[in-house]
Amino acid sequence: MTLSRRALPVALLVAAVGCGGGDPGPSPTQPPTPACSGTPRPYGQAVTDWWVPACSRAQNIYNDPDEAVGAPDAGGFGPDAYTGFVSLGFGGYVTLDMGGCFSDQPGNDLRVFQAVSNEPVTVYVSTAPSGPFTRIEAQKECGERLDRVKGFCDFDLATAGVREARYVRVEDGELFPCPGGTSSEGADLDAVQALGVPATGGLPGP
Repeated sequence: MTLSRRALPVALLVAAVGCGGGDPGPSPTQPPTPACSGTPRPYGQAVTDWWVPACSRAQNIYNDPDEAVGAPDAGGFGPDAYTGFVSLGFGGYVTLDMGGCFSDQPGNDLRVFQAVSNEPVTVYVSTAPSGPFTRIEAQKECGERLDRVKGFCDFDLATAGVREARYVRVEDGELFPCPGGTSSEGADLDAVQALGVPATGGLPGP
């Protein structure tokens, strides 16, 4: 009786293998990495995400994130009559869709236009709107002057080992606690440019 009980599971196992055929089922696969798609544009095409703390929004008068879409156009006069940018406040950010994926090229790949002063910014990139985001560089001073209002700073995807990206998040790097007593707290984001993407007329750059 003891031998029969031990032999029964073995017999059932042999029968199950015989009935199941010789081909194993498909192996489980990992979900694919978000694919780069679309046609990249030289400047940000749309805001996919943004956040500015309430204490900064209550003080700032430059609170429209859509001001960061398109080519740089900051202008006007301070402190209360500027145009063309969004103030990021204390640690705030705006995420822009560049329309499609741009690739790492020799030299710098991204230009962030930061208005008024030279507040630092932190830049992240991703191939998907919800991330994951990779930080390219943190708290980089951003104010090489183009004119009285416009300034910029450049970033290289290779700094973080990134090959391609579509979404760019620009975050305030000044990190001055709010309320700070000004109407444009934090870094002032004017535009983001993919330097390797041809602009109108086939020429890269602004």
